[in-house]
Amino acid sequence: MDTSLELKFAERSEAIVAQFGFKNLKSFVKNQILLMLMARIEKYEAENKRFGAKYHMSFKTFQAKVEGLQNEEVFTEEDDYLDWRFAKEAIDRLKKQKQELEYA
Repeated sequence: MDTSLELKFAERSEAIVAQFGFKNLKSFVKNQILLMLMARIEKYEAENKRFGAKYHMSFKTFQAKVEGLQNEEVFTEEDDYLDWRFAKEAIDRLKKQKQELEYA
């Protein structure tokens, strides 16, 4: 990789990001990543809320209900369970990444 290109890019970028109030390129990148993480967290929290309203229960209650079905297949609920579980796991993972980045 051409390091002179990278150096030129960094030098030019520093002046531009300074115009937006950032002290350096690193603080700009960190800020942008945090914004992206917060947007994703909001997306999955909205999905979590939507499922809670749809089923009028918490995820844990719904999980127990779906896992308690024996010899029954309710495809809509099973699909919603997988989507809801993914949203909950994504929220936890993204919040952890956000916290790690905030203290990096």
